[in-house]
Amino acid sequence: MLDQAIRNLITKKRKIKNIEIAGYDILLFVIITVVALYMRYALRHVVAGDYKMFFEPWVATLREAGGGIKGLGAKFEYVDYTTPYLLILSYISICPFLNTLLLMKLVSVCFDFSAAFAMFMIVYSRRKNITWSIFAYAGVLLAPTIVTNGSMWAQCDIIFTSFILWSIYFMLRGKPVPGMIFYGIAFAFKLQTLFLAPFYLILWMKGKCKLKHFLFLPLMYFIGVLPAWYAGQNLWDLLTVYLFQANGAMDFYALSHKFPNIYQLIGTDVFLYEYADAGIYLTLIALMVVLYLLAVKKFEITDELFVRMALLLTMCVVFFLPHMHERYAILADVLSILLIFINPKRFYVPLITILCSFAGYTMYLAHTQMIPLYVYTFLFLGLMLDHGYYLYKTIIKQNEVTDGQVDHKLTT
Repeated sequence: MLDQAIRNLITKKRKIKNIEIAGYDILLFVIITVVALYMRYALRHVVAGDYKMFFEPWVATLREAGGGIKGLGAKFEYVDYTTPYLLILSYISICPFLNTLLLMKLVSVCFDFSAAFAMFMIVYSRRKNITWSIFAYAGVLLAPTIVTNGSMWAQCDIIFTSFILWSIYFMLRGKPVPGMIFYGIAFAFKLQTLFLAPFYLILWMKGKCKLKHFLFLPLMYFIGVLPAWYAGQNLWDLLTVYLFQANGAMDFYALSHKFPNIYQLIGTDVFLYEYADAGIYLTLIALMVVLYLLAVKKFEITDELFVRMALLLTMCVVFFLPHMHERYAILADVLSILLIFINPKRFYVPLITILCSFAGYTMYLAHTQMIPLYVYTFLFLGLMLDHGYYLYKTIIKQNEVTDGQVDHKLTT
């Protein structure tokens, strides 16, 4: 009787907001969640150089200014984060529970789960398979770069990444307004959000959103700076933080900061200004070529095509643009995880993408380099060519068909 009762409990299906889920799926979800939490808990005491050099002094400055919104009026010698994240740090500075390091990591962990749940919803909306969706949830939570970024390094890249995933979720469902709102929120947190801007331009060219929807980017950014403006900061300085970041004054000592891009092949510490300028124009040319080829062809945006376009454009930016850091391919990491759940035959994509990203992480955090970074550069380039070939082959094939029927069309 007891055995049968337990079996029934495990196999019985329940509905949670139109999602039918069995007991064994819930058990799998809970186990993955617990394991992911424990992995992060095990890394709680790791202190990275960025924390000692930047974050700890920033939080101390915010605390001295009063913390909370009042703390945003602090005068920094140097800070290049936008108001939304500084506001989080300002409240951390006066939080009576735990210490600054643990609180910063806790914030990132919360957004780890936000990103994972967004991935769950994206996959479920496309596949309608709860088990497959739970594995996608696990893919984000257990990815080495995701775990390391926040829980070990105390970085916050997962925040803007999670908002982009929610944006993708709504864009795939044909809801551009919430999609662009979430993209705008991501932009309010990090300039790296613009790595995907060319992709959103393609969506606009294909009629998936309107030009007016792009106004959510400056609107969300402006809303984000209001607390600091209220605290007494100069509005122009707040609005031009990204211009200061783009100037890259703190990053000019190397063309690539432990990221396996093109500069690992030509030297990261020579012709710093010359190669940097040339690299910016090279990036623009590469993006314009891809955008042109995608604009002149008529094609339906399938799920895999959607993810592959986003991946290729993101990878082009981090591969050609100078001064890229180890963490800047986090968008490519999560998009590569999404791809495998759209098409399992592409299992090699997240393996290679995350391997290339993680190589830079180990160089920074563990100060070790078993394989030269240029090897990962060729792997990364190989993936870019693979994505490009897939786009070319698929779009050409679509132009040749006469019946116009394409499997897994983007919902409109």
